[in-house]
Amino acid sequence: MKNLLIRTTASLSIFSLSLFNAKPVLTDTYVYGSNSTRPDSLKVTFYQLGLSNSDFTKLFPVLNSTTGVEVDIADENSVNNMITNVKPIPGTFTHLYSVISNTYKVKGSSNGCYTKSVNVNHTDSVFQTSKATKNGANWLEENNVPTPYNFDAWPAGTTNSSEFGEATLTEQVFGVGPDGESDQPTANDAYGPLKPSTNISVGGNEVKSAVIYLTNSSAPTDYVPGDTLRANIPAASTRDRALYLGELSSSVVVEDGSKGVVQIYFDYSNGLAFDDDCDAVKFNSGDFDMSVITE
Repeated sequence: MKNLLIRTTASLSIFSLSLFNAKPVLTDTYVYGSNSTRPDSLKVTFYQLGLSNSDFTKLFPVLNSTTGVEVDIADENSVNNMITNVKPIPGTFTHLYSVISNTYKVKGSSNGCYTKSVNVNHTDSVFQTSKATKNGANWLEENNVPTPYNFDAWPAGTTNSSEFGEATLTEQVFGVGPDGESDQPTANDAYGPLKPSTNISVGGNEVKSAVIYLTNSSAPTDYVPGDTLRANIPAASTRDRALYLGELSSSVVVEDGSKGVVQIYFDYSNGLAFDDDCDAVKFNSGDFDMSVITE
C-alpha cells in the first residue's frame, strides 16, 4: 500500500523485553487536494514482514501468516497484537520487506465529505483537484500542470452523510487506464517498481531505495521486471498482493540466541484525502518504522 494512517508504537518481545523509541526520518511529504483528515479506521492485511537479503534467499520474518493478519492501524491495541512469538534467525540482513494485501478498508469524514460503503478498484482520473503539495509547496503550479487535475484514485466518497460507511479499496494497477488495465507502456508504472509515498525506516534510519511492487499471492516476492512491455505483463486481475522492499542504511546482524525487541511505528495522521467534489478518495504520505533491536 502506498500509505497508511495514524501514529502508534508497538513493542513486541523476541525473548527479553526492552524498549527503543525511534521516530522515522521524514523525506518527501505529499498531500492531495485541500481536504485531508485522520481516518476513523484503516484496516490493512499483513502476510509477511521482516528482514531479508537482496534476493530473498535469506529471510528473518517477524510476521509470516498464510491467512494474513488484519490490523486497524488507527487502533494501537490492534498493532500491539499484530506479531507474537518472534524467533530470531541468525544472519546478516540488508533489506526490509513486507507483503500485504492490495485491498484496504478505510472509514473517515472531513468538512462534509464521507467515505461510503462501496468496494471499488483504483480508477482512472477520478480525483479532481487544483492543489497537490510536496513538502508544503503546490507542485502542480511549480510544474505548470493545468488545473484542475485528475489523479487516479478510488470513487468512494460522498456528501450524503446517510451513506457514511467503510470503503473497501483495491489497487490492482498503479497507472490505471479507462479499461482498468495499465495505461503505461511498461510494467514500471503498472506494477512497479515505484517509490512508495510512505516514508519507511528501520530503527529510525531511513530505508534506502524503497520500492513497491504489485504481485500475486502464489509467489508474493516475485515481481514483474519494470522494463517488461505492457503487452507481456499479466492482467490487473492477477494482482492481489503488494510487496515493499528497501535496502537498510546499515545491516542488521542477528546471532544465534539473540535477544531483543521488534518495534513497529505508524504515523499517518493526515493520510486520507477527499477531492474537491467529495466523490473520490486518495492516500497522502505517511510514515512506517520497524525496529529490530538485538542484544
